[in-house]
Amino acid sequence: MTHAPRRAVAEHTQRTRCPIAFAFGLALLFGCGDDDNAPTDAGADASTPTDAGVDAPPVDANQDGLDPGDPSVFVDAAAYEYDWTCSGEVAATATPLEAEPPEEACVDEAGEPAGIWPNLDLRFVCPTVSDTTRVDPDTGMSLPPEDTRTLPLEIPVSESGSFLPADLPDTWPSTLRVVAWNMEYSRNLDAQIETLTTHPDLRDADVYLLSEVDRCSSRNGMRRAARELARRIEGQYVYGIEFVELSIDRTVGGDTGQAIVSRRPLTGASLTCHSRQNDWFADDGEPRLGQRVALHADLPAGDTQVRVWAVHLESNDIFGELRAVQSKELLDASQALACDRPQVVAGDFNAWFRRAPELVVLKDNGFTDTLAVLGDDDSTHDSGRRLDYIFARGLSATGGAVLRDVDTSDHYPMWTTLTVD
Repeated sequence: MTHAPRRAVAEHTQRTRCPIAFAFGLALLFGCGDDDNAPTDAGADASTPTDAGVDAPPVDANQDGLDPGDPSVFVDAAAYEYDWTCSGEVAATATPLEAEPPEEACVDEAGEPAGIWPNLDLRFVCPTVSDTTRVDPDTGMSLPPEDTRTLPLEIPVSESGSFLPADLPDTWPSTLRVVAWNMEYSRNLDAQIETLTTHPDLRDADVYLLSEVDRCSSRNGMRRAARELARRIEGQYVYGIEFVELSIDRTVGGDTGQAIVSRRPLTGASLTCHSRQNDWFADDGEPRLGQRVALHADLPAGDTQVRVWAVHLESNDIFGELRAVQSKELLDASQALACDRPQVVAGDFNAWFRRAPELVVLKDNGFTDTLAVLGDDDSTHDSGRRLDYIFARGLSATGGAVLRDVDTSDHYPMWTTLTVD
């Protein structure tokens, strides 16, 4: 990675971290800090949640006040502008996943990390954009590694595998039940898998679109969370790295990212690396390699292939200027990969406002907020904010809800039933 792009993005993120002087009071109120669970002390164990990014008091999303609904007074009008230019369906590639999942263990017989940092092929990690340099205590490497790839970027998924039975049907229903959930680093993995596989609204889902899914980290007991869920439901899965969690002044290790776990066969999976984010590598509390990503794949429904996206947009961005760029890059990829084929975009948008630009660009380009249509548009996070969404294009929602009685993550799981139009 050349130094000029690093500086450009770093300067942008510094400007947007606490965007403008007259918003300083607002920034103090909401907290202008790290991701949902960053340690407040650089030497603290990262498994201790502090909710640094969501530390405002609970908000009733239907009232004025802390959630006025429209941050456009603070945001350049260009952040809201996007034009859907393609028409017609882009055929699915039908590229299969790796059939055999990796071994469940996170270390090999010699006790060395098995396919995770530092024994990790960095082509599966998005370029790290930062002006900061650090020395990794585990390897002595100077970080971030040099990387000539440019952002945004499509890269392969980090891990995949199948536990699907051999006798799959030739055709699949045109109706899908979709679950989306930020699993808070899968730190309560056993309870979360139990919820996903036994709750009457979740247990028979066709596809689970998941974020903050850890792989072989100290936070989730050194386990491959996506693999374990796929094995439990006898499904197929893909996992994409968002961040390699560096053990610089903290105890964490492993990596975290998005996962798609499906009872239907997945094809054409890849990872979109976004070009804008907070500089997490420079953060003393949560130094990380990588970049915000969107994980996506196709699955069959009726006589078509539905493109599904598991997203996790930037948390350290009050008014959505970075998230708006990420949403537009997702739309660019969705046009190129599917266009008018049915699509589902779901996950943690970290959007603080109803009229945030990262949401508006999706709604203005044919994506429906399915839970709002169904009448459930209240909080999805234990802070009282609505941060999570299930958007659909070319599908109609016939049922769904947010499960606010589930307390094994700081976010609540969501589900919706969608039928191809």
